[in-house]
Amino acid sequence: MAEDRGDKRMIELTSGKRIVQTSSKGNQEKWQSDGRWYKLDQFGYEGLAETLVSMLLERSTVETEAPFRFVRYRMERMYVHGFDRTGCSSPNFLASGYSIITLNHLLSRQIGRPLTEQLGRLTSDKKRIEYLAHTTAELTGLVEFPAYLALLFEVDALFLNDDRHLNNIAVLEREGSYDYCPIFDNGAALLSNQRDYPMDIAPRGLMSKMVARPFNISFNRQRSTAVSLFGSHLKLPKFSREELAMEMAPLLEYYPQRDRGLISDRVCESILIRQKAFTQV
Repeated sequence: MAEDRGDKRMIELTSGKRIVQTSSKGNQEKWQSDGRWYKLDQFGYEGLAETLVSMLLERSTVETEAPFRFVRYRMERMYVHGFDRTGCSSPNFLASGYSIITLNHLLSRQIGRPLTEQLGRLTSDKKRIEYLAHTTAELTGLVEFPAYLALLFEVDALFLNDDRHLNNIAVLEREGSYDYCPIFDNGAALLSNQRDYPMDIAPRGLMSKMVARPFNISFNRQRSTAVSLFGSHLKLPKFSREELAMEMAPLLEYYPQRDRGLISDRVCESILIRQKAFTQV
């Protein structure tokens, strides 16, 4: 149910309809209502990260040069458990009869043992990425899945999404046929988790300790390995600090005034550093 409170549209969500999704970062509450998925900020500014990444991907070639899509997010003010909360929402992208099948579930079911165990038997990052890409393509008939995986790792590397575990890589399935899952769940990007990445530490210092999932290696290494195998599929304009700040300005209004400058500086710096890293890899 939506109502206006002040200058922001407020979504009222009841706890009895919540879905608690477990990830490697903890439990994040989610709701489905009126054809949209809603999720709360958990450890920082996940809603802003999710929304900003989708806004910047609007300026990419993700949907113009390949059979891939990404989920559009928007900021939300939500009334939950008796409190005004911040988060984001997205359209329900599942067409009738489709379900999301994670690679962890799909491949573990096929090989008869945990996927993590199978990947652990392989002797290099290159072999693990090849296995994940080619085995999924063979099982689903999605011949462009290797390119999709490379694209996913490029997006994660640019925006520092460190939560791309094997349950955050998925395909769509309906009656035994498969389709590509839109790129989703970038809320852990842009150093949004203030529990893991304190606000009083500069982005460059935090980045030096980050690892990319699912292979627990550096973002540059995971991206460059996938790109060397399957090519680069992410094309974006080079953003300036001013452009990023302008895109972020309306999103920051959902956060306390005292935090807006800190979040803006941190997010801008993170993207600018990663843009430069892309040109060097």
